[in-house]
Amino acid sequence: MAEDLLKSIKQMSKERGISPDVFYSAIKEALLIVAQKYFDEGTDVHVDIDKEKGQIQVYTTKLVVKNVENQGTEIDWKKALKYNPTVKEGDEIKIFLPGETLGRIAAQTAKHIIMNKVLKAEHQKIYDKYFPLTGTLISGEIRRKEKDNLIVGLDLGEAILPPKELSPKDIFQRGEIIKFLIKRVFPEGKGPLILGSRYMNDFVAELIKKEVPEVSEEIVKIFSISREPGTKTKVAVYSLEKVVDPVGAIVGMNGNRVLSISKELRGERIDVIAWSNSPERFIASALTPAVVQKVKLVDMENNKAEVTVTNETLSSAIGKKGINIKLASKLTKWNIQLTNEMENRTEFFQKKL
Repeated sequence: MAEDLLKSIKQMSKERGISPDVFYSAIKEALLIVAQKYFDEGTDVHVDIDKEKGQIQVYTTKLVVKNVENQGTEIDWKKALKYNPTVKEGDEIKIFLPGETLGRIAAQTAKHIIMNKVLKAEHQKIYDKYFPLTGTLISGEIRRKEKDNLIVGLDLGEAILPPKELSPKDIFQRGEIIKFLIKRVFPEGKGPLILGSRYMNDFVAELIKKEVPEVSEEIVKIFSISREPGTKTKVAVYSLEKVVDPVGAIVGMNGNRVLSISKELRGERIDVIAWSNSPERFIASALTPAVVQKVKLVDMENNKAEVTVTNETLSSAIGKKGINIKLASKLTKWNIQLTNEMENRTEFFQKKL
């Protein structure tokens, strides 16, 4: 029985990538619990596991005495004779736990403890591997859907992406490989320990970093991102080297880089804007594709600006359902009031930047 158990430990250890010591520790703990029900209260129980011979021994050592004063450490000489017919008073004897005692209840106890130990060890491995990767991009395979949550398989463990961490365009099929941001890693839990996100601005930033070498090499920096997931994203960038065009670096030759990012975002439109330390210039760029004629900073304390655009581009400055001006306001952190060139004022203040 013991030999088969130890063989199983080696196999499970290899399959799960967990040290055999975790299993041995669990078995010892289980056997100690079972043994306490068999031996007298206060008895010091020992568990010896011979990994080479495949043997397990559970026993206690007691001193043979004429009159027992401590049942946990002493045994009456007459009782000791049934364990060893040649024993004498003053000898120490080992009393072994009978093999049949490790019956169904003992096996169930051992199984429960072993599985708990294994689960904790697996959780620790997942935590140790992925916690340092919090805030970075990772890929995984869609395995299933549980209560609208996507469960994504990883090299080790699984990640969960709740609906609130997905874009409205994020519709996936089982077996599909997707990218996501590691938002948080939990040290323990009943389900997946990794919380992923495709909703956060940081997800877009990491996609850009992965696609654009100039960003990963920190030649081009991302100043800010504003996003309406599933609809549109605006990204403001600047370069630390004059010879490098930050917008061109993100867009790529023939737009291949920005198209690749947009594809991962399921077709979400991306506006790449050059950041400027001049608020007027930055606000004008942020309102792309509108043609801006004038930017006036009307309230520096509350960051309010009045922007004049051409009649033809007024609607594009606002955008469908006000999305363009909303994102421009978030990107620049300025509340923008639009006017057209004919001074027919259209007010659109962004209340929440």
